Amino acid sequence: MLKSILISLLCVTFLISAQNPKDDIDNDLVPNHKDKCPNTPEGVFVTRDGCTKPIYRNIYFDHGSVYISDKFKKIILQTSILLNEVRGYKVMISGHTDSIADAKVNMYLSKKRAIAVKNMLIENKVDKNNISISWHGETMPVSSNITHVGRSENRRVNIILK
Repeated sequence: MLKSILISLLCVTFLISAQNPKDDIDNDLVPNHKDKCPNTPEGVFVTRDGCTKPIYRNIYFDHGSVYISDKFKKIILQTSILLNEVRGYKVMISGHTDSIADAKVNMYLSKKRAIAVKNMLIENKVDKNNISISWHGETMPVSSNITHVGRSENRRVNIILK
């Protein structure tokens, strides 16, 4: 029932927008007078104010490894499919590590992780010109490096679609 109401509401919104295309220049279903980002690329998800809604994905790694497990290969494949269908997104990839090894080793490892994810996206036909990468080693933890669980959360690559 709720799904039917939501679909009906979206259809009405679309029809209203379609009747007056001058009121929604970028076709994101947000009227120009409310649109804070009037030039959003076609097809991207937008917030209520018409700006691109970022999509976040995390890829996790074993200690000292750049190997992407099957579970995370699927996430990268799903992300690639979305990026190939909706061409308006830019991809930001950032590599991270826990703090177990030497800082220089961790910086190198985070770079290799970011490159591995980038290469997998490119293998899945994502335009390499839409991908930027950065690496941060152990400098940006999201959890404590004292516990095993915290360290495992820090061994990651963040993928942000904007």
